[in-house]
Parts: sequence; structure tokens; C-alpha cells
Amino acid sequence: MTGKISVEQIKRLIEQIAKERDVRESLVEKALKDAIVTAIKKGKGVRGNLIVEFTEEGIKPYLVEPVEVFLKRKQREGEIVNPDRYTQIEGVVLSFSPKGGLKVKTDRGTFVFKDIPEGVSYESGDRIRLVLIPLEITPEEVDYYAAKAAKETFLKELNQAIKEQTYREFKELEGDIVYGLVRKVLPSGDLVVDLGKIEAIFPKKEQIPTETYNVNDRIKALLWKVEKRRGKPHLVLSRTHPLFLRRLLEREIGEIEEGKIEIKKVVREPGERAKVLVLSRDSKVDPVGVILGVKGERIQPVSKELSGEKIDIVRYSEKPEELIKNAMVPAKAIKVILKPTEKRAEVVVPDNQLSLAIGKKGSNVKLVHRLTGYHIDVFSESDYRKIENLSKGEGENQSPSGG
Repeated sequence: MTGKISVEQIKRLIEQIAKERDVRESLVEKALKDAIVTAIKKGKGVRGNLIVEFTEEGIKPYLVEPVEVFLKRKQREGEIVNPDRYTQIEGVVLSFSPKGGLKVKTDRGTFVFKDIPEGVSYESGDRIRLVLIPLEITPEEVDYYAAKAAKETFLKELNQAIKEQTYREFKELEGDIVYGLVRKVLPSGDLVVDLGKIEAIFPKKEQIPTETYNVNDRIKALLWKVEKRRGKPHLVLSRTHPLFLRRLLEREIGEIEEGKIEIKKVVREPGERAKVLVLSRDSKVDPVGVILGVKGERIQPVSKELSGEKIDIVRYSEKPEELIKNAMVPAKAIKVILKPTEKRAEVVVPDNQLSLAIGKKGSNVKLVHRLTGYHIDVFSESDYRKIENLSKGEGENQSPSGG
């Protein structure tokens, strides 16, 4: 005897909902199956792992058990059975412990089996077989629970499945550049940005200080964080993160994307200045010249995207003195004196470049420190000479007189 709900009806329902909600049919099918399973388990008091299959004969519910567990159970009940008479599926053991039970991944889902008989043991990675045992239930009952599920829990299951799919899709984009539209400007200055399938938060602290936004403005930003909060995807955007500048350079400079130039590190004072440490993987490629371009033509679009943020390209060196010297750009370092035990460096620059070396509100030396790990003390050439002469004078005064 078969139920009233045909497989054709189920397929049409799945197709219709998938089209209306703009989601994959497989997602709708899984949500519908999960809802029916929930309804049957609740209505019939079924324990254990249950799945439903949509067949030509209608909706078929099955209990799922590992073959070894099934045979042990039947043996205890005094029955001798041939598991080959049942439909079987293959799974991979994710974990097993006597107390925690058995966790198995299959193409029908992931199952947890709690009551594992003594003498049955598994190892993570084992490939095992599971039997599908037809549930003792009439087709009319199945149809009743299917209809009940469609009314009561299906939409909830579907919405949760859509959230999970959206989370996975955007988790794969975490750390990449995304585009969106400003939907709300909150009193805090945070923005709500529409990314198409989902909205993201663009916190005030992740915005470049000189930039302002209005509703319907288009946004290009780094998808910085993709998290789950209360079962929902929570997305955070950033335009101040160093990774945003790295991604912009990868898109703009072909030699970086091709692997000829490696970006070792990026540090930023957002909207003011940034320093990018680079290394050439090709002896024929000058990393600084290639990234800057003739008269800065290649770096200018990136700087413009960051509201005029000045971008210094720094050649990498394993020698700390040379690295610090390179990092002082746009100032020219005449001399670098390392104090390794203190992790400090004294940098001497031309008199007319002292303010340039320090930078606005100390931004240049701060960036050099973050790039190299050394605290930087900057001296003008004339001041450093005075200090040297003073030191020499003190040394001479302290020398013992000849006799």
C-alpha cells in the first residue's frame, strides 16, 4: 500500500521553493527530509538515527545503524539476519570512544551512535557500512507526518539550511574583497552594507577616517570576518586592515599575482601612509620599480582607492641595518646604528629631511617600527655630529693624563 504523496509532487514542490527562495534544490530537499524526520521521531517516539528517502513508491523512512551494531543487536534479540538483505551505505568514522560514541560521515549526512555494544570498536578514518532498516510505519502515517512537517517545521529547517549555506559561501570569501551597497548609517557611525544575499556590518573603526558614507553609496571593502552569532552568519567589513591593501596590490600588479614579487608584510596608518615590504622572486624583476610604475602610475590607482593614502614600497633585506634604511623612505637614511639588545636603532637623516623622516604625528617612524620590529630614534645629521663630538670630548676628558 502506498501513500498519497507522490515523488512527482515532492519534486515539483522542491523545484518551486528553490526557485522562489533562490537556493539549490538539494538544500530544499534536505530541509524537507529533516523536517519529516523530526515529525516522525516526535510523533512515533522513534529513537536513534532516522532518514527518509523520496522513492517512486513515496516517502520511505529508514533507521540507520552500523552493520556491526545491527548484528550485535539482532543477536541479543535472538535473531540471525543477513545484513546483505538490507540497503547499505558507506561512511567514514570521524571519531569513536566508548563514552562519546561513534560519529560517522556519509553522503546522507553525519550520524552519531551512542549505544555501541561491548566488543565493537572503530578507529578514526575507518570506512564502514551502515544498514538502512525500513521503519515499521504505514504509508498513510508517513504522509500525515510529511504534511505536518511541511506546515510546522519545514520553513524553520529551510531557513536554517539557507543560513548555513550563506555562512559557508561567505566563509570561503573571508579575506577577499567584496562589493556592496550602504543600506543604513547607524548613530554610532557603523554602516549596514548589502552584499546581495546578506548584510554585513562595516564598523566605524574599520573605516578610513577621512571617508564619509551615505545610504546607497557603493562600497569596496575587505570581508574581514565571517562568524556565527546565535546561529546566524555575522559578517564584518574593513577598509583599514593591512590585508585590504595587500589584496588591492595583488589585483593591480600582475607580477604579485604571478608570484614574481612576494609581499612580506604590510603596515598602515589608514588614510595617511602605508609601507609594503616586498621581495623579488625573479632576479630580473625590481620589486619597488615594478610596483610603483613609471612616475607612480601603477601605485596611484591603489592610493586613490584608499583616499590618497601614501604607499611606500620597501625592498626586503635580511640585514636589519639595510632593512631599516630602506624602510625610512620617503626620507633618505645616511646612517643606521643598531642597538640589538634594546631592539632600537638610531637613524641619521639629512637636516632638511628630519620632519619627513618622523612623519605627520610620528607616523613614519611608527610604521618603520611596526615593519622592522625596531624602535626608531631619528637624528638630523648636524645634531648627530654634535652628539658624537660631545661623546668624544667626554672621552678625552676622562682619559688619564700622560706623564
